[in-house]
Amino acid sequence: MQDQSSKSFCEFLRLEAKRKFDQVRSTWVDIGQWVLPHRTKWMLSQVQGERKNYHIVDHTHTLALRSYVAGFLEGNTSASRPWFRMGTGNSELDSMPKNHEWLDTFTRRVLKALSTSNFYHAAGEFYYDYGTFNTGAHFIDEIDDQLFFHTLTPGSYYVVNDSFGEAVVLTREFSLNVKALVNKYGKKVNGHWDWSNFSNNVRKMYSDGNYSQMVDVAQVIIQNDKFDPEQPVALLNQQWHSKTYELGTNMEHVLANGSMNANFSDPNDKEKFLKISGSSRKPFIIGKSSTSGNFEYGEKGPSLDALGLIKSLNKKAIAKDEALEIMLRPPMQGPANLRKSYISTASNTYVPLDPSSASQGGLKSIFEINPAIGALIQDVGDLRGQVDKLYYADFLLFLSKNPKTRTATETDAIVNEQQLVIGPNLQSLNWTYNVPVVEFVMDFVLENDAFLPPPPEELAGRFLKPEFISVFAQAQKAADLPQIDRYMNMVANVGQVDPRIFDKVNVDKLADIYEDRLYLPAGLNEDQDKVDAKRQQAQAQAERQQKLEAMTQVSGAAKNLGIKANNPQGEQQ
Repeated sequence: MQDQSSKSFCEFLRLEAKRKFDQVRSTWVDIGQWVLPHRTKWMLSQVQGERKNYHIVDHTHTLALRSYVAGFLEGNTSASRPWFRMGTGNSELDSMPKNHEWLDTFTRRVLKALSTSNFYHAAGEFYYDYGTFNTGAHFIDEIDDQLFFHTLTPGSYYVVNDSFGEAVVLTREFSLNVKALVNKYGKKVNGHWDWSNFSNNVRKMYSDGNYSQMVDVAQVIIQNDKFDPEQPVALLNQQWHSKTYELGTNMEHVLANGSMNANFSDPNDKEKFLKISGSSRKPFIIGKSSTSGNFEYGEKGPSLDALGLIKSLNKKAIAKDEALEIMLRPPMQGPANLRKSYISTASNTYVPLDPSSASQGGLKSIFEINPAIGALIQDVGDLRGQVDKLYYADFLLFLSKNPKTRTATETDAIVNEQQLVIGPNLQSLNWTYNVPVVEFVMDFVLENDAFLPPPPEELAGRFLKPEFISVFAQAQKAADLPQIDRYMNMVANVGQVDPRIFDKVNVDKLADIYEDRLYLPAGLNEDQDKVDAKRQQAQAQAERQQKLEAMTQVSGAAKNLGIKANNPQGEQQ
């Protein structure tokens, strides 16, 4: 087995991961060129800033993808409302007042760490990649007490899964010019650059002033097989290692021959790393849609499903424009002697015909055009509707597309039903994206937030896990609330006829169900012990009041009897 610390081992991992990516590369290029052209720049080696969407004529899918991204940003990872809360998985333990209060505080600290980072900006880029390529990736930098999320360009990173389908190796490629490379990875000793971690080629280009020359760089992130949790944390004793180095040339040939020397003009460069760093947390997150066979990348998504419709809409748009152009400026045919006459297609112009030309019918259109505009519009409308459904735009934009056409109750019912459609996609997103993001930030906050109070004794040593309370998550969990509301309406109606039905309803249970389904804030519903104590106190107060009223009545009756005894003739007066 190769030494994990060697560059040859890193290159072996990178090339193996790249070969797996080659299975989806052509699909990503095809989808990307039609849906998200600017994100294919790495795979196609395109010039930065070059226009890449010139072939897209019908932008139905562009608008649908924009709605998809906006919907997931607000419905799954909202920057304006809490979208997760912490818990132990034990509802009774979590509901204890002290535990509930601490978990709520911890949740707010994690949300704050996300809001003070660039996460919500990076999440938007991730959703564009996720909706287009079925896969998106973040690389996370920890800078002092802040987090920075890099959304990796599709095709510039490759991953390897473990047996549980989780990505455990990330290799990425990027390019820097010589000056940026030296500034980022270089260090000065006594005012001069230390070139010990650079190749001789980079040193020479920098010395020659060739600063703009681009250099390909690779980074490999892998679990440290020598990590020992019993030993002090240090660079070489951390759970994850990241190794960055200049890319050699013809690496496949080098690995086949088992030699690294052919990569470099100087054999001393063969094991040089630009940077070696360690992390106690996995510094990358790979989100993907549903897949099979432990494949590293998502295999199903809206853009892949809609690709045929997208191409058909663009083809029809071009054909429609050509048909209209022919109708407005038709090619003409007529007698040969008109060839040299001044024929104009401008409005209000006159084409003179001599008797010979007139006898032959004059000018005629070559084609008899019948574009069937109505059928074309109906066909395009059907295709656009299907694209909207595949991107969930029909439910994300339901209210804007159906203004004031239904009652509020009907609208709520339809929106709740449509939100359930997104469930399967949300499950994959939870497992591969939401959970890793929140768990990473949880661990970061626990390690770096000095003002976080210690947990209560009941929570000490317990594992915490996020419970998602986003709009989408609520729609999944609150699917039974319409039935509960229907039941309560029935009880209210029957209660007007026979009030005994109210004895059947447990209103405390109803309040608990709504608190659970709607993820209400801590403290809105009183603890059940406090509720029972208040009721007992109120009942005791009512009993005391009844006794006082009874004693008052008895005292009044005795007083009346005393008056009658002292004045037996009082009735006759």
